[in-house]
Amino acid sequence: MSQGDKTSEKEEQSRDTNKPMEKFSLDDLKMNWRKYAFQAKENGLDTLFTALTMRDPVLEEDNLIRHFVDNDVQKTFLQTHETDLLGFLRRELKNWSIQLKVEEGSEENGEKKLYSGQDKFKDMIERNPHLKTLQQKFKLDVDF
Repeated sequence: MSQGDKTSEKEEQSRDTNKPMEKFSLDDLKMNWRKYAFQAKENGLDTLFTALTMRDPVLEEDNLIRHFVDNDVQKTFLQTHETDLLGFLRRELKNWSIQLKVEEGSEENGEKKLYSGQDKFKDMIERNPHLKTLQQKFKLDVDF
């Protein structure tokens, strides 16, 4: 290792220690997360907007943000823009120790996605069983 390498390594370490490390709440994180998502949408990055807003981020120990996405396309797209997102969050939350981990979806982090009309109706019946009675009484078609 040359003398120049040692100097740049020391400079980098001192820059990191001079960066702010303020605590932030999950609500602060969610607010700034959405702020970034809407900026992305305004810039025509609809896929990034969708990947950021489908589920809320999860704040874990040591300022680790875990975010679940639905598929590999969203994961890849989010990882492509990870540097910008992290830079934005670090500036806004005044904490340079924030890290991000993106994973493909899991049901423990959010509700199951309902795609068909029948799935939606079954979910509504679970919450209000009287809907089944109304469907049968009025012979309603839920296969839409």
